[in-house]
Amino acid sequence: MMLKSEVAPVVLMNELIKQKKELENILSKYGVKEPEEIEKMIENGDIPEHPSYEDYLSALALKQNIEELKKTIEEFLRGI
Repeated sequence: MMLKSEVAPVVLMNELIKQKKELENILSKYGVKEPEEIEKMIENGDIPEHPSYEDYLSALALKQNIEELKKTIEEFLRGI
């Protein structure tokens, strides 16, 4: 039987992988490495604002979530 504390890192890692894949899908759609590059493409008129801006905002949120998940996982591992 797995304890709650043993399940937490597995759930966090699965969520991290899921969000990284989602971010990679958005970034690859525009051929960029960072969300901010999508914003620059919009500002330069290289791509239409819709739905690009929504993708940009989603990519930013995913990037932030990924960083927070990494920190949470690191803290958990330090506590082992």
